[in-house]
Amino acid sequence: MQVIQLSFNRPEPMQHHPRMLARPAFWLAALFSVGIFVGCDDARKVIVTTMSNTTAERNAKVDHRLQSALETSTNAQVLVWQEFLTKWPLARKGHGFAWYEDLNKFQGNVSAVTVIEARYAFKVILDFEIDSDFKEIKFPKLRFHFAEVKQVIVPPGGAAQGGVTVLFQPDQKWLGLKEWRQLVESGWNFSVVGVNVISNAPVQNIQSALPNL
Repeated sequence: MQVIQLSFNRPEPMQHHPRMLARPAFWLAALFSVGIFVGCDDARKVIVTTMSNTTAERNAKVDHRLQSALETSTNAQVLVWQEFLTKWPLARKGHGFAWYEDLNKFQGNVSAVTVIEARYAFKVILDFEIDSDFKEIKFPKLRFHFAEVKQVIVPPGGAAQGGVTVLFQPDQKWLGLKEWRQLVESGWNFSVVGVNVISNAPVQNIQSALPNL
């Protein structure tokens, strides 16, 4: 299986689907033709730039299709995703995806994480699949991760310089849709899903750890 990782903010080169690229013969002809007039080095730059632009356009289409579905889909998992963000609108969101040549589709996930009682990281993770034509999108799995932060180590220069280290307690818990419903019905009493939440015991610098949770 050939997998090439993509990034939301900084797309990386990846294997392109045949529908999205011109035939190899075209590129060879373009390379030869441009090389005659501007030289081989400049020709290579033209090819690389064109392929980079194609990748960026494809990434943008994935992002657009994903965001549209997250806002309008009536899929059960998407509705829970929306519920999570309604409860914690300031949750830090992120996503990533990759193109799988053998499956002829994109696969990835979106996530959102919030801090509970200034001590715990509560994250929702929603998997998605998008076909090569950007028309069909599926959300096959949703889950939640609950972890207690043990310590946040901020470098001497401050969190803005990066290098923040987050240590977690070993006892972490994965939850599903059943547990989510229990939380909602209980008024966010985490003990109903087997989680003992300690109040009034904040972890120092935990807000600085959000990008690393």
